[in-house]
Amino acid sequence: METIYIGIDPAFRKNGFSIAIIDYSDRTVNFKTFKNGFIDFSSWLLHDSPQRAVVCIENSNLQNSTFDMSGSKRVIAQKSRSVGKNQAISQNTYDLCKVFDKFKTYGISPQQKGKKWTKLIFKGVLESERLTTTAKKISQDEIDGLQIALHGKRLANTKQIKTINQNIK
Repeated sequence: METIYIGIDPAFRKNGFSIAIIDYSDRTVNFKTFKNGFIDFSSWLLHDSPQRAVVCIENSNLQNSTFDMSGSKRVIAQKSRSVGKNQAISQNTYDLCKVFDKFKTYGISPQQKGKKWTKLIFKGVLESERLTTTAKKISQDEIDGLQIALHGKRLANTKQIKTINQNIK
């Protein structure tokens, strides 16, 4: 079973591309936000990422719907462009991670990710998972990264159970 789970919340905006790295061997969570987004993430992936991990990415391209249609035509157009950018960058991130043999890669839609966690929920999850972090300030993007990483853990464990059950039959 893998001990490292990475949750990726890609975004096409400055300082919006964040990951959470859970290492169950020492029960720590570390966060990384890539100032230059996809380019810095790609460099980290090639040079600094763990040798083996389960990676889960919030891939907004999996959810084929228009999100928020409120506001003026100009506001709606801006929101639509932002959604399109995030759909593209999240699909690119998924595709890039998928080509690495060292990762088990999963993608989840924003709907599958579920409602955003508050800082209070975040602290409760850290406690219930018996995880610690040295991060002093936590952004919503980093909280989302932890939420996504735990989805990856659940998906990987579900796949392992299915494989074991198939082998027993």
